[in-house]
Amino acid sequence: MSNRLLRALAATALFAAGATLSLTPASAVPIPGGQITTLFIPGADGVPMNAVITAPPDLAAHRNALVLQPSGWGVPAMGSLGSAYRLSAADGFVSIEYTARGMYLSGGDVDLFGEKDAEDASAIIDWAVANLNVDPERIAVAGGSYGAGLSVLAAAHDSRIKAIVADSPPGDLADALAPNGTPKTGGPVALALAGVATNRFGPELVRRGLDAIVRGNGVAFDSLASRHVLADAIPKLNANGTAVFLAHDWQDSLLPVGPVYSLFDQLTGPRMLYLAPGDHSTAGGAGQIVGLPNSYWDAGIRWLDHYVNGTDNGIDREPAVNIQAADTVSLLPDPQALVHFDSVADARAPLRDFPLSAPAAGVLGGDTNESWSQPLTSGPTTAIAAVPYVTGSLAQLGLAPAIPISSVDRDDAGVWRTEPFANGGVVSGSVHLDLTVAPSTSDLTMIGILYDEGPDGSGKTISYWPITRHGLAAGAPNTVRWDLAPTYWNLAPGHRLTLTVTTQDPIPFESSTPMGSQVVFSAPSMAELPVRAS
Repeated sequence: MSNRLLRALAATALFAAGATLSLTPASAVPIPGGQITTLFIPGADGVPMNAVITAPPDLAAHRNALVLQPSGWGVPAMGSLGSAYRLSAADGFVSIEYTARGMYLSGGDVDLFGEKDAEDASAIIDWAVANLNVDPERIAVAGGSYGAGLSVLAAAHDSRIKAIVADSPPGDLADALAPNGTPKTGGPVALALAGVATNRFGPELVRRGLDAIVRGNGVAFDSLASRHVLADAIPKLNANGTAVFLAHDWQDSLLPVGPVYSLFDQLTGPRMLYLAPGDHSTAGGAGQIVGLPNSYWDAGIRWLDHYVNGTDNGIDREPAVNIQAADTVSLLPDPQALVHFDSVADARAPLRDFPLSAPAAGVLGGDTNESWSQPLTSGPTTAIAAVPYVTGSLAQLGLAPAIPISSVDRDDAGVWRTEPFANGGVVSGSVHLDLTVAPSTSDLTMIGILYDEGPDGSGKTISYWPITRHGLAAGAPNTVRWDLAPTYWNLAPGHRLTLTVTTQDPIPFESSTPMGSQVVFSAPSMAELPVRAS
């Protein structure tokens, strides 16, 4: 199916979702302790919020802790049923899973992390305190994906929330949909199609969505007031003293790991971070949805039990940052696979300068005094950053796809290689690129990919990221700087690091560089690599 057809379907879906009439809620039902029941709870301004409540058997015997579990994007309230059951059965929480505003049976329009979303959580807490036997001093919130963002938002808004678990939360909405102004081929389309039958959008979101999908506008969501979900919440979380547990997947192609990684150290209260291989919510999904053993949710539930119930389970004495390398298999909990740090800063390897030679020579770590320039033609190559929702999922299974580096056309891409690392090493942090380029037009997209290249010449993607610039001086040298996505990757002995820079990568990204145009790369150009040799 072509990108054009996908865009048309998504645009139609988005318009239809914006025109859907609100549903009339059914009447509420009483809550039987020890069972699961569905009802409607009044949210902000009395908007009905569809909810599923899981309560411990002894609900009436004593006051219980409360955990809100907001739904994911286009997902009904039962999307966290497995973790809700674990929290109720083992730790005595009353769990209220609720469908986010504007989705399924909940009223209103999608608020996309706006004030109404925050007020909905507070209204549900008010209702629970008034109607259930819950302790107002023991309140938590937990969610994944969109629900993780709602969890962060709720805790920042309401100081009654003592602790949160947020698995794969959005950090920067605009950058998630169009990183560095480069529209994703699938991000807005997938979100629109996922919400076609379930979500109701107001005129403003419909306008922005159509602008992104139909026109390919890379800045359609830049002015969204709620775009910086995590950054805006952190000062309030710090002021509230909220205990914050975050988790994310290294290869997340929908809501990238970068903001969580870069902002985590700004938290000043109790904090914990888990990072593991996988695509969007794949590392934690089984724990959240089904309740299966899972590194993220096993630790997250212990986090809530300690910081809400006061259980001395030792999690407050464990390292703050827990990393499973992006090149390992991540299916079942494996404590031996984790490396631990006190902060993200401690986890990062120092940046090392690797000057770039002319692409024809292809040396990563060349002579800084060398003067060179070389034209490249804009066209697709075999250097594909990722297949959204596929590459990361395969990486989690230990099946990350590889390409023969020799297959990358050197007329269309810059390719630079380090010497082999005899004893291996670790890439930990974000690659920084500082390139001098002269495009033949004023619009330019570049995609940088760092590979782990084995002795056989095959390369697996370690990290990647695009950048798009408009209004450049055509035909004149321009300095373009950007960072690739952060990672933690084990480099085996005898392997080398290979960098490719292309101007077309049509599977994950739309390019503003005209096909067939020329881009002249020249000195000085530099890659700073966060690599620590063994």
